[in-house]
Amino acid sequence: MKPTRRQCKHCKEWYEPRFKTTEPCPKYECREKQLTILTPKINRVNKANAKEKLKTLSEYEAEAKKEFQKFIRLRDKDLPCISCGAKSCDEWAGGHYYPAGIYSGLMFDERNCHKQCNQYCNKHLHGNLLEYRKGLIQRFGEQFVNELDEDATALRNRKYTKLELIEIKAKYRSKNKYVENLKQQ
Repeated sequence: MKPTRRQCKHCKEWYEPRFKTTEPCPKYECREKQLTILTPKINRVNKANAKEKLKTLSEYEAEAKKEFQKFIRLRDKDLPCISCGAKSCDEWAGGHYYPAGIYSGLMFDERNCHKQCNQYCNKHLHGNLLEYRKGLIQRFGEQFVNELDEDATALRNRKYTKLELIEIKAKYRSKNKYVENLKQQ
């Protein structure tokens, strides 16, 4: 079946297309105009795809960490610092009880990360781990900390895949939106 006649968008002349697609008329000028219209859109999409393909695993991990840390700060917004009990601070951090660099399997474990004052406990005291443990026991109990200790030994050197990191980022982005909407109501 032959395609029906069409009118060119550019020169307004009637023509018979060779295919059913929306190709312009056979004139060189019309095809050139069509390309100039489509090229910026194609380039934008290709550029975004190329950037995504060039990302390293550590860049995906950094993006996932950013969303996870934001979630921890939103979740613990009304709680004091897990280590020192400070209720006000210039900048808060999501401090890990088991350091994320060593215990990578617990990097995105919500039980292992809590709101902590950024400059004093997290950076200056390197996590203030003794007080952190006391804070965990006080807030959640001895059994909670024992389970976390067991998981830490099992999940010490875990490597995340690109797909897992993309999923983690999406999961915490949606959780962040949900928590932000709850806090606004």
